[in-house]
Amino acid sequence: MKTIINGHQINYEILNPHLIDMQKPVLVFLHEGLGSIRQWKDFPQKICNFFNLQGLIYDRYGYGFSDILQESRKTNFLHDEAMIYLPSLIKNLKIPNKLILIGHSDGATIALIYASKFSDKLFCVISEAAHVMLEDISLNGIQKIKENYQASESLRKMILKYHPDKADNMFYSWVNTWLSPEFKSWNIEKLLTGINVPVLAIQGDRDEYGSFVQLASIKKNVPSLVEIFYIPDCGHTPHLQAQDVVLIKMCTFISDFFK
Repeated sequence: MKTIINGHQINYEILNPHLIDMQKPVLVFLHEGLGSIRQWKDFPQKICNFFNLQGLIYDRYGYGFSDILQESRKTNFLHDEAMIYLPSLIKNLKIPNKLILIGHSDGATIALIYASKFSDKLFCVISEAAHVMLEDISLNGIQKIKENYQASESLRKMILKYHPDKADNMFYSWVNTWLSPEFKSWNIEKLLTGINVPVLAIQGDRDEYGSFVQLASIKKNVPSLVEIFYIPDCGHTPHLQAQDVVLIKMCTFISDFFK
């Protein structure tokens, strides 16, 4: 399905559309920096089914089957997603329910930024491999994937599979923004102090794009309840690389507050 947000077509899906209950929260899934609806695979459906809740999953502007990015990506693009696109999408789709945000990587950062301003609209936030500051490991990981993309046709084919008409546009607009000199000072730690809902912060101990410093900052700066889940022998995509334990942890966390 498609809707228009800020002049651009945004592709979205409603999971369990038959489960309409204004008294229950809606799960919203926010994909990673090179992600899309389909790259979540069946993980969102599993959580929605566990709780018998509706879910919303969408391709952000410039991704998947949403419109191709028409302009240069700005260094505040994550703030724009959290403060403009996500609120507009919720309004356009007429979702009055409170939300449970589940974000991965860039999507987790977007979830935290959104929560810093709109905690009153949230039930809780699950942050998976979020970035709240820029680390050398982040830049090194992004530089490495850029080099792999340029050297490996298999990586480009994988990106084309999920972003068929916009692979190069999507990829380079993302990596070049993160690697730009203007992005060096990027940091959202001050915004974390505005979050007033429970947060589950997840990360793998072998994350190629961030260290435990990210989790420690979330724990330190968010004034509400924060639970940290640091997963051994796991990289940047815990919901796929350690799906069983992550699914159990997320569902247990939500269950603690969703009676």
